[in-house]
Amino acid sequence: MREYTIKIVIALIALYILFKITIGALLNTYISKIKSYTDHSQRIVVKEKILDEMRKGTEKGDFFSNEEKLIISNFLNKIINELNIKVK
Repeated sequence: MREYTIKIVIALIALYILFKITIGALLNTYISKIKSYTDHSQRIVVKEKILDEMRKGTEKGDFFSNEEKLIISNFLNKIINELNIKVK
């Protein structure tokens, strides 16, 4: 019985070490990323990046091609008709 217990303890320690090396390291990277976003200065940096990308997007001439415009227009008209919404 004692040998069985020792083998179980060794196996559990080996599994714990294997977990820490593989999944634990991956979890630590995600935890550090999440913690960095809880920092106020990091949120400001992310906000500035988003605003910069939005600024670049509004400077472009056309967002959609003619085919995309037609598809989106037809889709929105279908939704409006299905919901019985009156558009001014």
